[in-house]
Amino acid sequence: MRAEPDEAAALLDGLNLDTLLKALARGRGYEAALRDPPGRRGWSDVSPSSINFIQLEERIDQLARLLTINRAQPGASVAILAPLGPEAIISILASLRAGLSPLMLPLHGNESQLLALIESSGAVMALGVGRIGPMRPLLMLRELAVRSFGTRFVGGFGADIPDGVAPLDSLMATAMLHPLPEVADRPSLQVANALTLAGRAVISERDVLSKALDISRLLKPLSSSRIVTTLVGGDLAALASGPGMAMLTGVELLPLGLFNLGDLQACIEGGRNVHLVLPGAMEPALAHSRLASHPALSSLVLVQRPDEHRAMPAIDRPDLAIVDIDVRSAGDITVMKR
Repeated sequence: MRAEPDEAAALLDGLNLDTLLKALARGRGYEAALRDPPGRRGWSDVSPSSINFIQLEERIDQLARLLTINRAQPGASVAILAPLGPEAIISILASLRAGLSPLMLPLHGNESQLLALIESSGAVMALGVGRIGPMRPLLMLRELAVRSFGTRFVGGFGADIPDGVAPLDSLMATAMLHPLPEVADRPSLQVANALTLAGRAVISERDVLSKALDISRLLKPLSSSRIVTTLVGGDLAALASGPGMAMLTGVELLPLGLFNLGDLQACIEGGRNVHLVLPGAMEPALAHSRLASHPALSSLVLVQRPDEHRAMPAIDRPDLAIVDIDVRSAGDITVMKR
């Protein structure tokens, strides 16, 4: 999608992630929307797979109906503890469809930090995954739910679900007869500062799509290309450069979930043009590696966090479109072409 700034504002009027997904499911339903990295089983016990746009739409609808069974107030918070992969994206979009406000929790937070975020948001539900390397997010969510007065439902994706946690994969299919609520106003998203973990920021879907449009206008991705993101968090920078841009352009999204150099190399292979999203601090390592000269690499998005000094060497490829995202806070970013 390409547009001038004035046209961009008009394009976003009335547009949200739900309408984009429904359009993609109708027009390009059997094309891959999300794909797992090849080594996913090793760090999550889940076999790597792909989800097309029709399957993504169905899973989001199922989870949204399951969440409404809990009869939460419109706009109530749903805490999500998962890397920015299929489970997190499904949870975010299902929460919004159910009229609930998703809050992505930083994976590296300790119990007291995460509890403070959950309580400040008033989260009534929490969703997570069974394993991320040595981490066991569902065990932490179960403990946090016991300590948080308002959290009354904890659900988990995957096969290894501990006692006291609802198995989402088996329950979602049973919720299809439950009606979705009529949502007058789309709820906001909540993002946390991954560096300080000091509090939340509220952003809208329009914020995500506006920044995603800024990035896509600079990169001009083809529908046959692929976005590979190494970001695991869920702040505005990660949401806009990953799922936001993927939904806006219809490009396949491949989130690594847990960084592994072998997986990254495999994700760049396959004959597709690749738009690679990396933390800015990783640019020197990429510049030193053979991946920097890979012919499939067509653009690079570097997320520059506060207090991170841009180290040398920088990527030196005149043919490569490079976009820097300067992060001022979890909900405030600037997009610039280098």
